[in-house]
Amino acid sequence: MAENTTYTLTRYDSEISPGFVAGEVVFDATAIVATNYVEIDVGFKPKFVRWINLTDRIEGEHHIGMADDSCLKRVAAGTGTLEVTGGNGGITLTERGFRVLQNATLALVLASKTCRYVAYR
Repeated sequence: MAENTTYTLTRYDSEISPGFVAGEVVFDATAIVATNYVEIDVGFKPKFVRWINLTDRIEGEHHIGMADDSCLKRVAAGTGTLEVTGGNGGITLTERGFRVLQNATLALVLASKTCRYVAYR
């Protein structure tokens, strides 16, 4: 597993709440390797992360206490599934942020997509 660094990151930090970080990640047309991940450094270990693939309207949420590499996934039709380690994967909290798995079935990270995230301390 390797980190994907082929994207453009814009961070929108809130001046109202220092424990809140938001940003946008735009992926280019480079092939996405399913076993790789995107790692976002927000400066703290979040308790909650929401990642949204805006292009395809697919969301992943990870709450503190959930297993690493898991998330609650919601698709455009509103259907929610619990994605887990060993399956389609998901989001892992780190000491300074979080990682999102690039599994194509999970579909949170794909080539030529625009994604947004929020993380709370």
